[in-house]
Amino acid sequence: MKDLVERLKKIEGITEKTSEKIIFDLIENDNKLTLLKETLDYIEKNYKSCEVCNYYKFKNICDFCDNKTRDKNLICVVTSKKEAKKVFKSNYKGLIHVLNGEINLNKNILPESIHLPNLFARISKETEVIIATNLTFNGEVTANYILNSLKNECKKITRLARGIPFGGSLDYLDDETLTNAIENRKIIKK
Repeated sequence: MKDLVERLKKIEGITEKTSEKIIFDLIENDNKLTLLKETLDYIEKNYKSCEVCNYYKFKNICDFCDNKTRDKNLICVVTSKKEAKKVFKSNYKGLIHVLNGEINLNKNILPESIHLPNLFARISKETEVIIATNLTFNGEVTANYILNSLKNECKKITRLARGIPFGGSLDYLDDETLTNAIENRKIIKK
């Protein structure tokens, strides 16, 4: 039982107490165990990370990269798939790039660890980059690294408007606040 609890705790958002509840519920209810197996099989067969933007593909189609109506010269940089989903639900019409983290030298998380080289490979002189990292210390370090690396490589670099509180995270914003932040972004390199 202890080993099962430890395994479930590796999933984001599941605590020790929640792990125990899930395990007991699955032991007591065969139909829920079957449902969980089917759900995991469905995820395994139908979802994977996009090789280009690091968002997810459903049945091998990325909502950003494979959508021909999106502006290919506008790339919004976020730190997680959850944040990318939030951007997708807004009125944003460009592409996305998911870093899967932020630079954190204390934890030895370097630019190469968070898909920054993949981002840089996507940039041209026609590209506008919208930096949408979190307004935290590590988010600002990451944003500054992107700015310094791309300032001579693209058309324009913008940052989301500061309507998002410092220390805030994109996945907690309502759609209207995020839409306003994207529309009112400020130029940090032209």
